[in-house]
Amino acid sequence: MTVLALVIFTVALIAAFAGMILPVLPDIPIAALGALLAAWLIGFQTFGLFALVWVAVLVVLAFVLDYAAAALGAKGYGASQAGLIGGVAGSIVGIIMFPPLGFIVGAFVGAVLAELITDRQMDEAIRSGVGALVGTLGGLVIKAAILIVIAIIVYPRLF
Repeated sequence: MTVLALVIFTVALIAAFAGMILPVLPDIPIAALGALLAAWLIGFQTFGLFALVWVAVLVVLAFVLDYAAAALGAKGYGASQAGLIGGVAGSIVGIIMFPPLGFIVGAFVGAVLAELITDRQMDEAIRSGVGALVGTLGGLVIKAAILIVIAIIVYPRLF
């Protein structure tokens, strides 16, 4: 069962990393589900409840920090509320129209367009777009780091 648990968690972790750029895969939750399945396969007592609690905390932390990074990035570069909303909307449109990395360009374009629609100057709009881009990339880095920490927590328990 240990080998099966190792394979399941590894596949879940790879899918989670892929989910960072593919919108159909919920990145961090896939890794958490893989950890839970691995724990179930080898036995929760062997795996440890403490490790599962840490994985759950990291999942919540990933969601909070991902959204905070996007907002702080845009706000830090002077985005208005319209720019924040435009960045999110642009990310969604970008990933649908230009998968898998369209959400990055979409965040920039959406923020810039939203700022221009609300009568901001071009230089302010571009600065807001850069902030949305920086925030989106920051969120990716945070999620990647959290996936690595989840792997560091889970793998030793599978050997």
